[in-house]
Amino acid sequence: MAWLGGRGVWASTRPGGMGQYERMAEQDIREADLLAGLRGRELCARLAGIDVEALYEQPGPPQSWAALVADPAAASQGPAAEEEPVSESDEPAVVAVDPGDELFGVRELAEVAQGAGYWGGFPAGADPLDDPVLRPAIRAMAARLARAEGCRWWWSDIDRPAQKYVQWTARDEPAPVLGQAADTLRNVGLEDDERQKRMNKYLRRPAGKGPHGEWWTHPFPGAISTTRRVGRLGALLLAGQEDGFGDTEAVVWPLAVADTARIFEVDSPRAWQELVSAYPRPATASYRHTWAWTGWNGDWLAPRWSAVARDWDGVHLTIAGYLSTAGSPLPVGTARTMLAGWNPDQTYWLTDVLTHAGQVQAWHNIDGAPLGWTNG
Repeated sequence: MAWLGGRGVWASTRPGGMGQYERMAEQDIREADLLAGLRGRELCARLAGIDVEALYEQPGPPQSWAALVADPAAASQGPAAEEEPVSESDEPAVVAVDPGDELFGVRELAEVAQGAGYWGGFPAGADPLDDPVLRPAIRAMAARLARAEGCRWWWSDIDRPAQKYVQWTARDEPAPVLGQAADTLRNVGLEDDERQKRMNKYLRRPAGKGPHGEWWTHPFPGAISTTRRVGRLGALLLAGQEDGFGDTEAVVWPLAVADTARIFEVDSPRAWQELVSAYPRPATASYRHTWAWTGWNGDWLAPRWSAVARDWDGVHLTIAGYLSTAGSPLPVGTARTMLAGWNPDQTYWLTDVLTHAGQVQAWHNIDGAPLGWTNG
């Protein structure tokens, strides 16, 4: 892959034990983040006008821009810096077209999350977007996003005062139940271990030749998660989520985060690798057949969330962390791990550091579009 030039700067900020490093988000590194992962390249492709769905359905590499972009004449140069590459739609005025708006790119980000899947994909070296025909426009869009003021928050840590829990009311989901984090993680651990034990009998089969197990690597079931309010959107999760159900009715709960809460920031593949390395849960039996499409035939690891909770109260996935990390098998020692099932800007809470803060709001999606939400 000819996307990156080895750029990346980290400065250690470890106070002791398993600490967290600080990543320097300069413009060239922001651009590299957007090109480093499958999700980031897809986002840039969508914003550049590339028909991603058609590309993924092609049996072979693209032969020309004409079949993939709306404006073939401009394909050789990619989108101009002053032009908005996304096509017009019937979405309401909430859609951001100004690169200085915080919602710039959020519609396409939501589409990337909604289309994500972990029970099939492209193994290393087979990404359809990693093609010299498409690469110039994708790189140009990454550069544009890296310098867009409206996207700066994609590289930011958790926005503590703006955390919101989304309750999907049409599915009769419960309101957030606070004060039970320890019991929740205990149940998560028991279910993780039970799935691993149940799938052990299929370990000797060639990868992909046994039944599929779990595909996610977040604390499931029951752990509370939040995303921030951004712009005119009550919570980022409203726009779209992985493995979603197309919900159009929700209640958004504002939650306050304790000042003392320790938050681990997953802002890059390296951060996820460090988390898994420090708190490993052997999970080969669970993932071996589900993730055979990656081409990996060895051991898999995931976080042991009860162990993470001893040092961290929450784990936050930045937008940049999602785009650079999700869906890619990453080495941890001699094993592999994958960030899967998380949503952009999502924080999972592992201890009881949340309290209710303010009035809930009902939100309704008027047209099913990622930014078609109104409240009241």
